[in-house]
Amino acid sequence: MKPVKFFAATDIVIVGQNFEMADYDNPQGYLHGHASYVYAEDVRGARRRLHVCTDYNERDSMEPAERMASALNARLATGRLPVAFDQWEDYHPAYGSKAYQEDGGEEELIAWERSLEEEF
Repeated sequence: MKPVKFFAATDIVIVGQNFEMADYDNPQGYLHGHASYVYAEDVRGARRRLHVCTDYNERDSMEPAERMASALNARLATGRLPVAFDQWEDYHPAYGSKAYQEDGGEEELIAWERSLEEEF
């Protein structure tokens, strides 16, 4: 994969548990936070990602990821890839992209989302 751009984004993740905060919508009392990632995307829409940090506050989580994405885009402009880029986690392709259509598209995405739900 040869990326054409890097960008930052967050996912909501479980960062802890407090049974005193359990209620109908959250019976396990999970505490949620934001995990920030830097994503690499190629011309086909295939993606890889690297976890940057996790924090309770989305802004505090996003700032280092955005700085890293900006630095990686500057590095990419000189033709260099990030160190250990081959070890970044493969991620599902951009919706509607060529890679999305070639890799099984919607069926694969639904299976991937179900596997995430089973983890929790």
